[in-house]
Amino acid sequence: MNNIIIALQQLNSRLNKKTKAIIIMVVAILIVASAFTGVTQADTYDSYTPNIALDKNQANLLAINPRITEIKPGLAKADIDKLNVEHDPEAIKAYIQETAQKYDVDWKLVYAIGAYESGNYQSSLAQRNNNFFGRKATSSTWMQFDTAQEGIDNQFEYLKTRYIDQGLDTPEEMNHIYCEGDTWKYKVRSIMNSV
Repeated sequence: MNNIIIALQQLNSRLNKKTKAIIIMVVAILIVASAFTGVTQADTYDSYTPNIALDKNQANLLAINPRITEIKPGLAKADIDKLNVEHDPEAIKAYIQETAQKYDVDWKLVYAIGAYESGNYQSSLAQRNNNFFGRKATSSTWMQFDTAQEGIDNQFEYLKTRYIDQGLDTPEEMNHIYCEGDTWKYKVRSIMNSV
């Protein structure tokens, strides 16, 4: 940049006013454009494509194409990592809320079942097996999942196919199948009403 300024100063005495104005305008455009692209001389991008194009057919020779940034809603990778490692109830709640939209299932129902069955997501079964929902694999063994995310996703699929699609979408309607005890529906409903 300093080299350009020095060269312009040397040319200053030899150029007419119109030429000087054009050079100053081009330099100003290049300085502004480099500020917007975030590229400096120190940057060495192999596949960098500038967003400035020279268009000789237009009145304005330099066309600055806008950069398009796509924003995707959802949890960040750091949030998912926290969910899988710490089993933080708030991280679990955020993941359940997001996943519920995919399955069209009431997130409060899924969250409440998990909170009740796992002692607010802190039971040894939840910590050891990523099984927050008290689900058994057989009559004597518990289901086990590699990550908390996998356990939650599986619960959504399970509830959707076994209950929701069959018209059983409340704790009261699910109780006789999901749990042998008759008070389960009241405890799950109470948690749903508190979140």
